[in-house]
Amino acid sequence: MTVTVKRSLIASFLNTGTYNSPTWSIIGPGVTTGKIAYNPKTLQEIYINEDTGHTLVESYMPNMPIEATVISDDPVFLYVDTLRRGRSVLDGAVVDIVNVWKYMTPALGYYAAERQAAELQAEEFGGPGGEVAKIKVTINYSGAQIPGAFNPTTLAFTAAPVLAVLATMVIGSVTLTPLFATDHTWMYYAGTVAASTVTMTSTCSAAGAVVLQKDNADSTVTQGAAASLSMGLNHLKIQVTVGSEVVTYKIDITRTA
Repeated sequence: MTVTVKRSLIASFLNTGTYNSPTWSIIGPGVTTGKIAYNPKTLQEIYINEDTGHTLVESYMPNMPIEATVISDDPVFLYVDTLRRGRSVLDGAVVDIVNVWKYMTPALGYYAAERQAAELQAEEFGGPGGEVAKIKVTINYSGAQIPGAFNPTTLAFTAAPVLAVLATMVIGSVTLTPLFATDHTWMYYAGTVAASTVTMTSTCSAAGAVVLQKDNADSTVTQGAAASLSMGLNHLKIQVTVGSEVVTYKIDITRTA
């Protein structure tokens, strides 16, 4: 069945804290328009043996123009207005945002997302007499995005692993949500099973250590061995270590009978 995606399912959060201790504030209150423009840079060529040209996408220069009604206590406005009033440039205009794709299937409250360094470009502030004040800014993306997952409830972003990526993951006969895939950036999964035990097996394509753990009992489960399940919710995890990178895949399994 075709499902129409509403604009509210594309969420953006501005970091109004610091990079290492972020405070993610929703971009929304007062915002009347906001589109991510990818601004592709293309190369157009016509080869001497052909009469039809070729258009090659060489790069992107994304930005996000935003127009908002001024809401004086909105944390995003307060943060942006500080940069506007200071006419901040270069490093002083650097901001940090997360775009969350809420139209995709979540796992344990986490949605596919990307974290993006950017610079704020102030455009306009004010408006006609007798009307509410408005502010226009452009968020210019800078460099590559960091793919990962974001929980809109806890406001937590987790970057996708680079090396410590599982090649396979099987939790008994459980159908995981989302489905596991080698190139999947998710580290949060969920499933339901009636059995009292499940066998956990997984591998990492890199030369990393893989440890299977059952959080409820805080015990390690041997690869291929049965992990006992309590009635209701069970927390399982798979910890993968490759060099200095340590990644934990979390799996919530609900035993129904």
